[in-house]
Amino acid sequence: MKSMFRYSLIAVWMMAASCLGDLDVKPTNIKDQTVAFNSVDDVNAGVLGAYASLNGQSIKISSLIADENMMPLENTTNAGATVFRWQHNESTPDVLPVWQSNYQAIDRANRILAVIDGVPAEAHEVGRRNQLKGELLALRAYCHLELLRNYAVSYDGNDDGVPVMTTSQVSQPGRSKVSAVFAQIRKDLADAKLLIPANWASATRITRLAVFAIEARTALYQQDWTAAIAAADEVIGAVPLATEQQFPGIWTDLATHEVIWKLKREPSDERFGAFYRSSAGMVLYAPSFKLLAAFDAAHDVRFSSWIADLDAAPASTRWTVTKYTGSSANLNLTDIKLFRVSEMYLIRAEAQARKTGANIAAANTDLETLRTSRIDNYVHSSYGTAAQVLAAVEAERFRELAFEGHRYYDLRRWKKDIVRLPQDIVSVGGNVLTLPVTKKQYFMPIPFEEMQANRNIGQHPLYQ
Repeated sequence: MKSMFRYSLIAVWMMAASCLGDLDVKPTNIKDQTVAFNSVDDVNAGVLGAYASLNGQSIKISSLIADENMMPLENTTNAGATVFRWQHNESTPDVLPVWQSNYQAIDRANRILAVIDGVPAEAHEVGRRNQLKGELLALRAYCHLELLRNYAVSYDGNDDGVPVMTTSQVSQPGRSKVSAVFAQIRKDLADAKLLIPANWASATRITRLAVFAIEARTALYQQDWTAAIAAADEVIGAVPLATEQQFPGIWTDLATHEVIWKLKREPSDERFGAFYRSSAGMVLYAPSFKLLAAFDAAHDVRFSSWIADLDAAPASTRWTVTKYTGSSANLNLTDIKLFRVSEMYLIRAEAQARKTGANIAAANTDLETLRTSRIDNYVHSSYGTAAQVLAAVEAERFRELAFEGHRYYDLRRWKKDIVRLPQDIVSVGGNVLTLPVTKKQYFMPIPFEEMQANRNIGQHPLYQ
């Protein structure tokens, strides 16, 4: 695949990013893969270089397309406006970065996986080399899932997904079926679990618990309810939810409670929070009024931890997303949380309600546990049917996972229209409040650059 591999056709990054915490330098050097790895330390540096390709682009896409954000009139930059206005196509710049970064990470992982077993290792280093191999397999699985979430024609097994890449090569592959992509993801995750030690802990790299978390999310999209419950069980059993007192510290990086895997950010990295509010103070994308209304603002710790009113006067309320703002010393530079244990509770609750022989009581327990940890004096009223549980899960995912790259993809997998409130499109004009599942902009097209380079890649049917 020419365009996805143009970044490193004969080389692999060898210096690890400081944003990943293990080395002091950014990736700047590349070496021929046949001579790059002479030790396990070399492999570790290469693995960190693979991690360095990851970013928060799926979060941006979800914020732009779905109903969790609005674009205020003060946003005069026009950044992301084409996607927010549902006018994007394969040439829109915002549709490329998810494709680009994830296939770049996959290619870097594949280059190392091709040679890792032959890298010299002392007896005491074999376990570490195996762990690094497991990380690469899990990283490859995660990236394939991200690509599938964004660019698959649908999440149904017989539809066209994305190219599965397990070797580094210059080629022009067609789309693999969604079922084949899921199969490769699940295989990589199963292999990774055998290689990564259960007692190895890191918030900024893929641990064995992170592998289970990726598996739970994958199984949710695959509608494998039994596997989703089993994988979520593993994470929930090992990682407690943050208390109300602990919760705010997660978002200023003072604590890592309930965080399973996050991308570490350093001053030299992209200031992700600037997507929502610039360093100059301009609010570019604010929480939608639809989302604001979904919270019990006075009692829900999530509201005060993620959302702020910039104006003291009630008549001139000016809302902003503070989830990635961080401290004034490192404005807009908090770590990007990719997996938290709260998502596992919601995955398990949904799976319990959807599986054959729905376990409504178990789903109620998961919802009650999560809400009790977030809302002062919460009193749970049990849901009596699977339909009621699923409606509650949808509402809770809207709140709990806001601005973390889920809302758009949730609506896609539920095959629901995207519906905005009139006050959330003041900058758009007109009265287009609904993006139906039948309209092409509901889906992400294969980027134009890939279509040019790869004659075998098929565009989403609605864009043809």
